[in-house]
Amino acid sequence: MSTNVINIGLTGLKASQTALATTGNNVSNANTEGYSRQRVEFEATPSQFIGAGYLGTGVGVADISRMTNQFLVSQLRSDTSMFSEIDKVRANVSQIDSLLADPTTGLSPGMSAFFQALQGAADDPSSIPERQLVLTQAEGLINRFNVLFNRLDSQLNNIDQDMRSLITEANSLASGIAQVNQAIVSARGSTQGKDVNDLLDKRDQMIRELSEIVSVTVVEQTDGQLNILVGKGQSLVIGSHANSMGLQVSNTDPTRQEVALTESGGSGTNIITSEITGGELGGALLFRDQILQPSFNALGRIAVVMADTINEQHQLGMDLENRLGGNFFEDINSENNARQRVTANEGNALPNDREISVEIIDTSALTTKDYQIQFTGPSDNDILVVDTLTGATVTRGRLPGLFPATFEFDGLRINFESGSFQTGDSFLVTPTRYGARDIDMSVTRVEEIALASPIRTESDLGNVGNAVISPGELLAVKRSSNDALLPTFAVPGELTPPILIRFLTDTYYEVLDNSDPGNPVPLDPPLNNQRYIAGVTNTIFTADEGQTAVSAEGVSVAQVPAPVASPGPYANGYGAQTVTIKNRDLETGIVTTQSPINIAANASAEEIASALNSRNGVSASAYTEVEISNFVDDGGGTAPGLTINGETLTAPVGGSFTPDDYVELINSNSNLQDAGVVAWSDGGTLTVRALTGKDITVEVTGDATDSVDIATANDTVATTIAGGSGTSVGGFVDVQLDDGVRLTADNNNIFLPAPVAQSSFRGYQASISGTPSQGDTFTIEYNENGVSDNRNALKMVGLETEGTIGGNISTYNEAYSQLVEVVGSTASQAQLDTESAQSLLRQSENRWQEVSGVSLDEEAGRLIQFQAAYNASAQVVSIARQLFDTLLNTFA
Repeated sequence: MSTNVINIGLTGLKASQTALATTGNNVSNANTEGYSRQRVEFEATPSQFIGAGYLGTGVGVADISRMTNQFLVSQLRSDTSMFSEIDKVRANVSQIDSLLADPTTGLSPGMSAFFQALQGAADDPSSIPERQLVLTQAEGLINRFNVLFNRLDSQLNNIDQDMRSLITEANSLASGIAQVNQAIVSARGSTQGKDVNDLLDKRDQMIRELSEIVSVTVVEQTDGQLNILVGKGQSLVIGSHANSMGLQVSNTDPTRQEVALTESGGSGTNIITSEITGGELGGALLFRDQILQPSFNALGRIAVVMADTINEQHQLGMDLENRLGGNFFEDINSENNARQRVTANEGNALPNDREISVEIIDTSALTTKDYQIQFTGPSDNDILVVDTLTGATVTRGRLPGLFPATFEFDGLRINFESGSFQTGDSFLVTPTRYGARDIDMSVTRVEEIALASPIRTESDLGNVGNAVISPGELLAVKRSSNDALLPTFAVPGELTPPILIRFLTDTYYEVLDNSDPGNPVPLDPPLNNQRYIAGVTNTIFTADEGQTAVSAEGVSVAQVPAPVASPGPYANGYGAQTVTIKNRDLETGIVTTQSPINIAANASAEEIASALNSRNGVSASAYTEVEISNFVDDGGGTAPGLTINGETLTAPVGGSFTPDDYVELINSNSNLQDAGVVAWSDGGTLTVRALTGKDITVEVTGDATDSVDIATANDTVATTIAGGSGTSVGGFVDVQLDDGVRLTADNNNIFLPAPVAQSSFRGYQASISGTPSQGDTFTIEYNENGVSDNRNALKMVGLETEGTIGGNISTYNEAYSQLVEVVGSTASQAQLDTESAQSLLRQSENRWQEVSGVSLDEEAGRLIQFQAAYNASAQVVSIARQLFDTLLNTFA
């Protein structure tokens, strides 16, 4: 019996000793990272039957368990990954925030200084020091753009280096986890399935460290090994095998590093960048793709728009050397810039012969997106444009079968120049990414700064009315279609032609070519007989670059029919004609045909113009003009005279049959005035004009041998009209057609079947307001030696406050402020998110600590508890020994 008691005491000693050792191990590892508290699990040893019942035989150690809760462990990993990701974003975005918002490095002070210098030059445009300051501040602004780009680029390089280090660390951890998996399986095989707690702790700690780098998903195998999936399900560890991650240059973007996963043994590599989430690596990718790259583009867009809009306005000016302004900054569409905006995918099929470039044709429509152009098939000409950040479709289309071809969207023109473009090809388009890097000066001398306007207007000092002409506004010097100089500015230092505006009456004017001031002639295309409306601003010339002009040049127009005996009837001899107007929609290209205009025979120019004006996109004017000369008075018994449009004009007693006599008679006739008929004379020729295009009927009264000669601009061979006969002359029709509008005819009676449409756009406008008088004149000419003119300087200054970005909504500074605001709010939100994530992480750590952590106070209590148990067990052994000794002594 005493032997049993001794054995029972010994089991208690051994169990307590194990418990003391385990508790001591807990105390020793209280500060060991990842260590999980261990606990001895006791169990009673099998009882022994002694007749009276079953007697216990002592205690045994069933297990040394590891105090853990897999839910808490998983939550701790998740919160660790989330905190690491957000904190990585916060740390990086705060650097950009400081960079952009700092007055010493930010863009706003540089832009303000540049426009202040421009204002100073506008105040004194002939000042060389003020002009020099403009150059200096422009160079300072460029430097700020360059510095900001370089700092962002440096941060991109740092992100790449950081990702490389993180991936190296992750691979090391993955390899370690795989090794521990193998060790755990081996240990289980030699310990009858018991876990090696230290290996489990080591593995969990390595997985948690891995979760700091990237979000992980843990899947347990039946043999106790853990598979580790990263991101959205990519296998990094499978049992005892570890795959590896790495960085490789993107096939689509040579500046972009992609995360690649290589399977164990190198059997395959997959790009998993888009699958990576969480941890520092996920945070680095999130910052790079959603904050840093858009910042490049937003900053570049400001640089591109600013360079383009200032260049456009500068080209509309005149420099100190009487030359038109060129580019102030380097051309945004230089060949180098256009080609570097597009990058071919390295996976495009051979041969590598595609030639492609990207022009920016509308900076106001630019976005901050990067695009991918995909040849999606089924035809080699089918293309799809997607946003590289979101993958959303931007547009799609089909190219023509032949190259070169173009495709336009978001202010861009993609030029597919040549090559074997085919299904499967793709191209990266980065319109604004390098804008802040590439902006540079084009103007290098102060004399080249175009502060003046190249046109000036003047009112004749002899004008009687109070009408005034505006200084004139330059709209363009080049054609937008091909960048060629407009004919207006084709001759350096001249306006071709200089313009004379002459008022025929108080309400009608004509615009003439004043190349020879002594003999102004009609413009080509003509602007004759323009109606002036008092009380409003009357604009000279069109602002529509696509507007064209055609004139009635058919065989019937302004011909003098053979005279017939008075009183007629008279007819102008115009043949019938059907005119068709077609409109092409500028957006869709769809052509629609308006209802035909049926012109009756002998219709007047006024009637023809009225019919044309009833059609959309058409503006027609008409006038009729005849020249009457060679007044012959035979001196017979009946004095000669003229009848104009039914009004008999009789010279006063003592008057003569001469042109000068009839000027006064015509201009003072109220009926002719109401009909818009006016006259003037050079002493030898009487010119009669019907301002609205009514037919002019001329009859000669008097003897049969009295006569006059009649001619028109189209019928220069004079027709003689003798006394007692007359004729009726038709007029001219000039037509302005809006962009996309075309006029055709079914014969050549009035308009030619396919008349040549000449551009009406001269690149500038002026306006007249007030009350003019007949004979008033105004001129428009080149602003030679206009060194004190500051009109173009003021236009450039005005760009500072003009909406030019994002659909002409934001100014340069507003766009930059929006960038600063977005980055700043992101930094602020990242700070709040970091604090929140850190709080959640601490809660998870505390909950894990409550379950798995070592409490020294608790362990001290357990030491006392197990020490007491050990002492008690020792006492049991001691008593049993005494009993055994007593028993032996009894039989001694």
